[in-house]
Amino acid sequence: MPRSMTIQTALASLLAGVLATAAPAQIDNPGFEAGGGSLSGWTTFNNAVPNVVPATLTPRTGGTVAKVFGSFSGSPNFSGVLQNQPAAAGETWDAAVWVRHNSGDALTGTSNALVLKIEFYAVPGGAYGSADMLAEFAATVLDGGSPTDAWLAGSLQGVAPPGTVEARIALVFAQPSGQGGAALIDDVTFTGDGAGDGGGWVLYWNDEFDGPGIDANKWRVEDVHIIKNNELQYYAPDEAYLDNGDLVLRSRARSYWGFDTNGNWNQYDYTSGLVDTRGRFAFTYGKVEIRAQLPGTQGMWPAHWMLADAGGWPPEVDIMEMVGFNPFQVHMSNHWGPLGPNGEPPWETGRSESGTYGGPDFTQDYHTFGIEWFPDRIQYHVDGVQRFAATGTIPDVPMYLILNTAVGGFWPGPPDATTVFPQHHRIDYVRVYAWSGAGAGLQTIDDTTATTATVDGTISGGEYIGQVSGLNDGLFDVIGTNSRMLLDSSADGRLTVAVDSTTAYLNPYGVTLYIDSVPGGFPSNVSFQDDSDRPARLASGRGTAGERAPLYFAPGFLADYAIVLQPGRARLLELGEATHTLRGGADAGAATDIDGGTDFRYEVAGDVARELQLPLAALGLAPGESFRVFATLANATTAFRANEFIGVAPGNDFDAANPGNATVVLKTDDFVTFLTAEAVTCGGGCAVAGGDADLDGDCDVDLSDLAAVLANFGQADAGHAAGDTDADGDVDLTDLANVLSLFGAVCP
Repeated sequence: MPRSMTIQTALASLLAGVLATAAPAQIDNPGFEAGGGSLSGWTTFNNAVPNVVPATLTPRTGGTVAKVFGSFSGSPNFSGVLQNQPAAAGETWDAAVWVRHNSGDALTGTSNALVLKIEFYAVPGGAYGSADMLAEFAATVLDGGSPTDAWLAGSLQGVAPPGTVEARIALVFAQPSGQGGAALIDDVTFTGDGAGDGGGWVLYWNDEFDGPGIDANKWRVEDVHIIKNNELQYYAPDEAYLDNGDLVLRSRARSYWGFDTNGNWNQYDYTSGLVDTRGRFAFTYGKVEIRAQLPGTQGMWPAHWMLADAGGWPPEVDIMEMVGFNPFQVHMSNHWGPLGPNGEPPWETGRSESGTYGGPDFTQDYHTFGIEWFPDRIQYHVDGVQRFAATGTIPDVPMYLILNTAVGGFWPGPPDATTVFPQHHRIDYVRVYAWSGAGAGLQTIDDTTATTATVDGTISGGEYIGQVSGLNDGLFDVIGTNSRMLLDSSADGRLTVAVDSTTAYLNPYGVTLYIDSVPGGFPSNVSFQDDSDRPARLASGRGTAGERAPLYFAPGFLADYAIVLQPGRARLLELGEATHTLRGGADAGAATDIDGGTDFRYEVAGDVARELQLPLAALGLAPGESFRVFATLANATTAFRANEFIGVAPGNDFDAANPGNATVVLKTDDFVTFLTAEAVTCGGGCAVAGGDADLDGDCDVDLSDLAAVLANFGQADAGHAAGDTDADGDVDLTDLANVLSLFGAVCP
């Protein structure tokens, strides 16, 4: 990625046809009409009185406006509403609003004002005024000089700067000195042009249901009566099947015998279908799209929802629910725990958020239902438009998908004489995307030098351009608190990475550096199946006997490669679900790499200092481009994972003890960004026949160039940096003569 671009910028510029960048969704509840009049979908701030409320005063359209006035909580004070939208660097965002103040409660004669703002952030849910905020645009749309008793239009435009992953619209009521007056707000719009250079959604798991049968590697088909909600159906395997490119969940009235979840054998009057991805696929954060035609009629209860992969309830995310007696309305919910003291469910204890959307008859055609799940919110969409946003306690654990149709239950009631059977819940596709806009990370290292570190097993002070300390010491500080990872690069396209451990480690342990450098990639190691050898198992988080150590990367971090550092060897793997592809490596102290060349070199000293040099091109990069990286420590035999990481901030569940084989979910910004050295274009003063004598790209011929020739003299298959001045494939007397003849020359 070019250094002049952020990672988000470069990702999107390269994604053409690979990255599915979603157009910015419409904001939720723009006219404050949801639920018969509310601020649903909006986040209020400094709402102390309360002084940010829905009101029915002279609405411009519909029946409700947002009324905002000062909180009288200090001079000055600021109150208002805001909403966030995923965004990308380079996008142009337009905000528009209608505002008003009425006689008798006007701002006239006061210093109060209503300000429209567009803000851009490097992380989702960033804090205003902090380093998270990249840019701010503002326009006063109402003040003491504005006409009263009339709706006035206000607008603002802003361009997202590099590093943007989120855009925010805010309407801020400023009360400098405790004066009265209120502003009314209606019909807000906030849209981006989608023409940015970064961020977006990458499709990484889907089922189009085009095969001959349900894919058992993706879906588990239920075969039991689940005792809950007073539901009446038995989930029978023959009620879930593929037909004409759809997954069909059929509901019928028929007599059926089977077990319930308590192990009792009973007879049931209804059967239906349920499939889920439990034990097959789970994810943390991302986007889900499900295109479906829903069943209707009294007693039907179709749903698309999610539960925690680790088990237990809550949390629960309901992407879509519908009850058959009202096929014109769908429901969206986020439920969190804990349960009440007597087992009360979340909706009885205030640990629940729900929204509804009234639309067409959802039983008559296909519609798309989905969510965009971020660490600070879940945005619910129907047919590509945001209809609700949950901002309470957002799940931060892996969750799996469930598709089903219940029959009966407390909510829809039982079938009656009007119910029509059979009913068909037809699902055209299910698609899950990962967000690629990960932000800047925990630390950014910018390499502004032309040369890189020397790989000799000795890590000298100042040799590397930057370093990052480790976290925790659950395995005696191999890559923990007092250990470090060091990075350096060169203008001619070499990367040097070192791990300086406090404590030595031996096989079968290894350090894995996950690299996000090119478009696409994986948001976790969960789908990796390769356990063919130790490097592959370390990259996959697998053991030799089927053990797993699930690792979910930071939101937006999509791993493409893994550098695996073992006591005696280093390997670079291009990651893949079924098989990782070996892209190079070297054994410790070997004169040549595993391909017989010198592209990779690995040196180890005392089992604590490890240095690896490799070409940037092996990571899909050129000089001046950037990548993201973090490191983890695990056992290649048992998949036991230590709590030691590099590039991960504290504040994790695993900080107190090693997670072992437990699931690890990394946080926003849990990685390091490295900006590699830019290529240096030198003049012709160092040229020789077939090439040039400036071997290290610093635009002169000096001792470092002579040292390279002498160190590699006689070597075949050598590259330019190793001393091959004339590009004939070896380092010989001609190369030595070229360097000596031009020694001292400069070629800026």
